[in-house]
Amino acid sequence: MVEQVCASCGKALDAAVRGRPKRYCSRACQARAYRERRAVSPDDVTADGTPQLTVDRIVRAGIALADAAGLDALTMRQVAMNLGTGTMSLYRYVASKDELIALMVEVAMADVPLPGSPPRDWRHGLEQAAYRDWELYHRHPWILPKVSISTRGRFSPAVAADSEHALSSFDGLGLEPEVAFRYMFLFASYVQGVALTYVGDVEAARQQGNPETAAPGGAGNPLFADGAYPRLASAMQAGAEPWDLDALFASGLAGVLDGIEADLKRRGARLGAGNTTRRHR
Repeated sequence: MVEQVCASCGKALDAAVRGRPKRYCSRACQARAYRERRAVSPDDVTADGTPQLTVDRIVRAGIALADAAGLDALTMRQVAMNLGTGTMSLYRYVASKDELIALMVEVAMADVPLPGSPPRDWRHGLEQAAYRDWELYHRHPWILPKVSISTRGRFSPAVAADSEHALSSFDGLGLEPEVAFRYMFLFASYVQGVALTYVGDVEAARQQGNPETAAPGGAGNPLFADGAYPRLASAMQAGAEPWDLDALFASGLAGVLDGIEADLKRRGARLGAGNTTRRHR
């Protein structure tokens, strides 16, 4: 039997239990191979005017399709149709739909780059990270389930770089790694939790064919009928009529950071001058 090796680094691969044989030993090698293939710049069209396929064009077509119709609409067949080619032609460049989605995540995250300068303090660093991800989920709502917190150890170079950059906000505070992890888990859970509300609204509007989210106090809403839920109805009318997720996101983020700040003070972390009350965006 011929030993299967990684197409990028040459490391021996475990035999696939089911489905297509593995091509790479890790997502890092997969991403490296993508970058190498992307560096090749063939002519955009062949001699007879037929569009020339490239990995980059396929990935961009996948992103455009997912942005417009959601990840459930993403199929290799539909991507091929949008590119004006046959489905099997795509497999010369991308091994599977799973590989295509993994590459889409890397490219989509690169479209919203990390801040180019270091943060002024830990709070500013986390605010930068939060609003960067908030913008990412607005540009590409489909990406949320592919980058969300998971105990299953999924790996993406772009997601790892994003987390590494956010964690650097705590540099100089003398935190134990486990403490920094708990803060990041709290922070990321909040950002992705509110993003889930936004993404859910986008998907619901898409399925209903209505780009506008209905106001919670709309006529006929049983929530407001006959005083059945007086506390909930009053809170919804006061705080979510109309919905302003950007404002709610900012307010909740401030509360999360206030909580981290209070715990840092309790631990006696070296906050430094000006770190306790400033708000940045």
